[in-house]
Amino acid sequence: MLSLALPSTGGNPAATAAARTPQGIALHPVVLASILDSHLRRPADHDRVLGTLLGPRSSAQVTEAFSVPYAVRAKGQVTIDVEHHRAMVDLHLKQNPKLVVLGWFATHPQLNSFSALIHNFYAAEALPTGAPAVHLALDPESLHFETYTAHPLLGGSDGGLAFTPVPHSVLVASHERPSLDLLSSRLSSLSNLVPAPPVEPTTGEDLQVPTTPLEALYALLRQVTSMLDQVLDYVKQVASGQREGDDKVARALLETVGSVPQVTPAPVEKEAGEEESSSRAAEGESSSATAADPIADFEEEFNAHLADVLMVSYLANVIKTQAELSSRLNLLV
Repeated sequence: MLSLALPSTGGNPAATAAARTPQGIALHPVVLASILDSHLRRPADHDRVLGTLLGPRSSAQVTEAFSVPYAVRAKGQVTIDVEHHRAMVDLHLKQNPKLVVLGWFATHPQLNSFSALIHNFYAAEALPTGAPAVHLALDPESLHFETYTAHPLLGGSDGGLAFTPVPHSVLVASHERPSLDLLSSRLSSLSNLVPAPPVEPTTGEDLQVPTTPLEALYALLRQVTSMLDQVLDYVKQVASGQREGDDKVARALLETVGSVPQVTPAPVEKEAGEEESSSRAAEGESSSATAADPIADFEEEFNAHLADVLMVSYLANVIKTQAELSSRLNLLV
């Protein structure tokens, strides 16, 4: 356990850290979700949760976070469970050796007298990275958050720190965007405290929160269809001269179309006698058959992939049911 008290004397780790301030802090959505989960599981006598931020050494990106137990012992004194902090850091390093301590977070929008003390501790933990420690202040009610770095006051002593806001952003990969959209729509529909802002539906119909994987897939396919219709309308307007084309949009469309795999029909081997008869019959309908083969192959491949997904989902539900049944039987035994 590490006890921090006001006032303190000695060297200031924040002053020893590099003076350069990061241009911006990038956070992964999992970090914010982990912080909110820790806040919901906090002790009843705590109004906030403190924790550690981790990320790769080479960039100012926060990819992991975990809470650290603490206790306010007396006026002007707070105790942090350093053993828990370092044990969790070691566990994360075993999973990803490139992670380092970047700073800390608190689920409270305002800074208090303990912020400087806790920041000095994390500044010492982040000292090997050569960058100043980062503080993330998250408001669990509005989900608004700010990121700060601190600089010492009073000639570098521990008399206080000046927290300076730093620009921040949330990194969302393209393959993670549908899941986050689904999660945010579900939270908005279930929230009775803060009404969700009106959102225009992308397909011209009322948006509904999917409750099953098939409904979620159907909603995503509708969204993709709506986007394709918008792209086709844009291309038609540019081709007809109704609107001026944009080079950036054209380049993005070219890269997107080029990334789509081409589905080619598989060659079919035939007998020598069948080739002569089939060649006569195929002369009149070669164009239509050639155009239909890729579509049929794509449908067959998509249906096979969908069947695999349904099988995996079914097996996962069976395993989950068996695990729950086994745990209940163990309680009876």
